[in-house]
Amino acid sequence: MKYEENSNMDDGNDKNLDDVMVEDCDDEEEDSLSHSAGSEADMHPKRQRLHLDQSPKQTPFMVQPSPPKFVTLKDLMEAAKGVQNMSLAHEIAVDTNFQLQKMEPPEHSLEKRVKEVVHKAFWDLFEEKIREDPPDYGQAVVLMNDVKESVMSVLLPQHVRIKSQMEEVLDTDLIRQKLANDAFDIYYYSEYVIGIMAKLCSPARDERIAKLRETKDVVPLFKEIFEVLDLMKMDMANFTIQQIRPYIQQQSVEYEKKKFEEFRQKQRESGIDSLELTRQWIDRSLERLSTQEDVLAGGASVVAMPTPAVILNGAYMELLEWDLSRLFPETLVLDQSRLLVLRDQTQRITMVTSVMLVTYNTVGETIQGVQQLKVKLKDEICAILEGDYEKELTSRLEGIAEQVNKNVTVFLEEHGFKPLEESHQRTLKGQIRSLANKESPVITLMSKRVISFIQTALFSKHTEPLKLPVGMSVMEKELSQLCGQFLRLISHNRAVFGQYYSDIIDELTARNKDLNSSSNE
Repeated sequence: MKYEENSNMDDGNDKNLDDVMVEDCDDEEEDSLSHSAGSEADMHPKRQRLHLDQSPKQTPFMVQPSPPKFVTLKDLMEAAKGVQNMSLAHEIAVDTNFQLQKMEPPEHSLEKRVKEVVHKAFWDLFEEKIREDPPDYGQAVVLMNDVKESVMSVLLPQHVRIKSQMEEVLDTDLIRQKLANDAFDIYYYSEYVIGIMAKLCSPARDERIAKLRETKDVVPLFKEIFEVLDLMKMDMANFTIQQIRPYIQQQSVEYEKKKFEEFRQKQRESGIDSLELTRQWIDRSLERLSTQEDVLAGGASVVAMPTPAVILNGAYMELLEWDLSRLFPETLVLDQSRLLVLRDQTQRITMVTSVMLVTYNTVGETIQGVQQLKVKLKDEICAILEGDYEKELTSRLEGIAEQVNKNVTVFLEEHGFKPLEESHQRTLKGQIRSLANKESPVITLMSKRVISFIQTALFSKHTEPLKLPVGMSVMEKELSQLCGQFLRLISHNRAVFGQYYSDIIDELTARNKDLNSSSNE
């Protein structure tokens, strides 16, 4: 089986996936809960779960285990370096917002304390030397050389003239001669360096450069110069990453393939199956699809054999509802944190739309079509759900229920409508609180709509806008961004590990055919 059977499985998916095109539908909140639940049930035929025996077979003969092998520290370090490089290349390839940031030791840590003490001792000694009579600028020579090297590190190859000029002006021997003849002017050199930095830095650092020009005390001035130079180095590194990202994206697929195959080879030598969790993950998708029945024209039902593309896409969709008690597949470990964030976003979108659906169905047509109220409710619900989604969900929903009820009451009063009766208010708040139950019919309904929309995007060609599910217009932007991020991740993952997935699917489908043949006999 080859993935070319379905064009959605192609590796060369270069579409813009940042935002999936969506087509809005009519005012979805007018859709009643009972009608929605009924129509949703009609769309999904009943499924029967097939329990396959996964217990290992006992064989009469067993191969003796291989003798133990020993790994040197050098081997471990080389392997760790390879994984680290692969991880960095992967981060740059899949994260369009990837940026290097200056590493700072944790607050109140020993490392931070030692760093502060050492730096303070250095600058205190420097200040003490230059306040002597006559001033001792010996340490300033070292500082100027460090500044020179730092500025040189942010120069581009085309900055030949600036580099030549700096070599001449900041020549260490020349500075020492000036010190020996009492002709050294530290402010001349600082102003020269600041002028070079102003030419090289990004506009975001203009304010810091202006601050440097206003600083007259030598020690604070040089402290600030080094801080701004550190920022300039980071800016240059991030600029370089941005420029070479297309090349990294092109090369990272082959690089990750190579590194993962090397890892598999070492695992095989140790008698370890490096794709066991991946096999289980795909097998669960195959099992779910194998229990779906297609109804024929005559009324009979038959279980259709799913294609490799459908099996793999079904496995990918499980990631958005991932059970945290399971270990991630080996092929997705590098993206685990990103995928779990997308899982939380999926749950958050489901919760916000569920609250909105309950609110509009309970209050009725008096608040239908009022965009200002809809946006206000959405923003406040999202603010309350910010952070760890599942942490203290019950108390958060309690706060959401009170806030929604308050906003609805104020809206009705301001627009001259009859206020909600106490019984309706209790019903509204009670239904919102009930959404803490994951088995809630409303949560189940809206979750199916979110997952179904993303699954449609996964199979579509993106040539036409996708129609938003009923009840989702309020979260259109968030749902589009979620789709784009998810499709980008799995597109890269499929490009790297597609052949492994193809081999596993071939193996599993052949096994199922053998099981079906045995059962028919």
